[in-house]
Amino acid sequence: MNRGTELAHSLFQKISGVKPTRIKLGHGNFITMDFGRDIPQEIKTRNGPQTRYFGEWHLWVYMCAWRIDKNKKPFVGSEDTREKIENCLLELVNRTLKKVEILNDAFDAKLLFDEDMEMYLFSFYTEDKEQWMLFTPDKKTFTAGPGCTWSYRDSDKT
Repeated sequence: MNRGTELAHSLFQKISGVKPTRIKLGHGNFITMDFGRDIPQEIKTRNGPQTRYFGEWHLWVYMCAWRIDKNKKPFVGSEDTREKIENCLLELVNRTLKKVEILNDAFDAKLLFDEDMEMYLFSFYTEDKEQWMLFTPDKKTFTAGPGCTWSYRDSDKT
């Protein structure tokens, strides 16, 4: 393991054993998962300021392919219909995140949830695009990608 994969692994260990408080399908096939207590954040919108809630740990899966397996069989993938994705994500909400494995230096990952559900994250950009970000309670962000690059920096998001 390199320093980046070791750091990602150690950060994910801090939320192992925790159930997500919220899982959402965002733009396209982007997914967000919140863990830990809710933190309010004021967001500027077209309709004025709004309060939105984020978990103290916030995983944003965005510029990568992903697949969720149930009982060792493909259950839903990042290119399935929004309706199917949304329905399948509901099954993850009450499952505990048991473990996260960083599979290689490109930060492909395997998130193991209880009741035999697994989410795989696959990078496919080698430049320009990050594949996922993990926002931490200490207001830092671990960014995976592009390619084998990574960063862990101060964040403006709680």
